[in-house]
Amino acid sequence: MIPLSKLQDGDQRVNNGKRKGAVRVRTWIALERIAAAPPGGGEDVVLQGIDFRVGAGEFVAVVGVNGSGKSTLLRVLAGLLPVAEGKAATHPEADGAVRIVFQNPDAQLIGETVYEEIAFGLEQLGVPTEEMPERVRLALRSVGLDVPASTPVERLSGGQKQLLGIAGALAAEARVLLLDEPTSMLDPVSKASVVDTVRALRDRGLAVVWSTQAMDEVGLADRIVALQDGRVAFEGTPETFFYGEAGKGDDAHGANDGGVPCVALGLRLPYAVETAHRLRDHGVRLTVRPVTDDQLLEAVAGLCR
Repeated sequence: MIPLSKLQDGDQRVNNGKRKGAVRVRTWIALERIAAAPPGGGEDVVLQGIDFRVGAGEFVAVVGVNGSGKSTLLRVLAGLLPVAEGKAATHPEADGAVRIVFQNPDAQLIGETVYEEIAFGLEQLGVPTEEMPERVRLALRSVGLDVPASTPVERLSGGQKQLLGIAGALAAEARVLLLDEPTSMLDPVSKASVVDTVRALRDRGLAVVWSTQAMDEVGLADRIVALQDGRVAFEGTPETFFYGEAGKGDDAHGANDGGVPCVALGLRLPYAVETAHRLRDHGVRLTVRPVTDDQLLEAVAGLCR
């Protein structure tokens, strides 16, 4: 991926607890009409005509069924896979500051201990040895990984290994964190820990691109980009993805199933959204279109006031 001296900042919709609505954000990575294919074929299809941007402090969810191109897209964003067509650019301040965490935690960790794992990445960046202990300590604290730095990696749980991978990215001062289905191999407790950690990092200004098939993970994303057969089939807010366009379909609360992008793409609605749809079918009109469990609870509580 070629760094460009000038990337146009863009108006993006963000909802990270500190900034809401359309704001001007610095674009870290931009893809324009790119085409790419995974080496050796693999399960993912060839990407075609992909436009994609991610800016500072954004949380972008990349969704799609198996083989839709999610992993290929993240590898392009990470600079691990060249593009065959189109343009791929990084902002100079983000060049070398894009880190990826893969689906299988065991496939990406090479250090024998927690300290060695993070220190190895710092060595590759030329960080002085005397600075490493403090950077390791701060990175572990940032992700809430409360284990001694001397802990053998093999003793960590799956969730702790994913947090270690994220800690390594933070120690390397990543500006963009790419997560390729990071919770798909985790138990519910470990999954919740990773989701909460990444959400907190986004709130502190880290750009996050999260690929997943688990729709309950994407409700707080600023944007959802849905892939189908290697092309962008949808790009918009979680609300529109799960309910369709307001004012269309059977009522203003949400479209019928045929007009819901999530359903049309063969993905399962998250519990909060499915419940809201069922309430609507039984004549209960919520005043908002909830996409997370907390939003659903608040909406239902509002009916009782």
